[in-house]
Amino acid sequence: MAREKLSSIAEELHGATSPGSIHRVKRFRDANGRIIGVGVQEHYEIKHPRNYKRKPALGEEKANQDLFKQASIIMDKALSDPKQYEYWQKRFEAQLYVTRGGKADPFAAYDKRRGTKKRYVRFDAFVRTMIMQELKAKKSGIRLGA
Repeated sequence: MAREKLSSIAEELHGATSPGSIHRVKRFRDANGRIIGVGVQEHYEIKHPRNYKRKPALGEEKANQDLFKQASIIMDKALSDPKQYEYWQKRFEAQLYVTRGGKADPFAAYDKRRGTKKRYVRFDAFVRTMIMQELKAKKSGIRLGA
């Protein structure tokens, strides 16, 4: 994936510009539809997908895929319950950059590039990641929040 900085004439590019390449810019919204973040201009070259029959995932890659699958299942169940949904929504909104006095979630992973804990702009990504952090901690016997 290439990162592009375009001139002021064309700040954003969407869709296919030529066969085999796609451009997009993501916009992240809160529960009220307000834009809370804008991603960078992205450019993808369409390539042939991986053949998992010939080269299946093994080792750490397979373990991470299984953990992601398990976290996704737990997230779907949690978000279908109105009380759990409200709990996760409050927790998500508390860590947003646009929330006054908001701070990163105490269980968020550390972002080495920024030197702080990660903050999320997608609700589903936040919930899944927090669940994955909890599952990883249970697996390794580490206490979260320490």
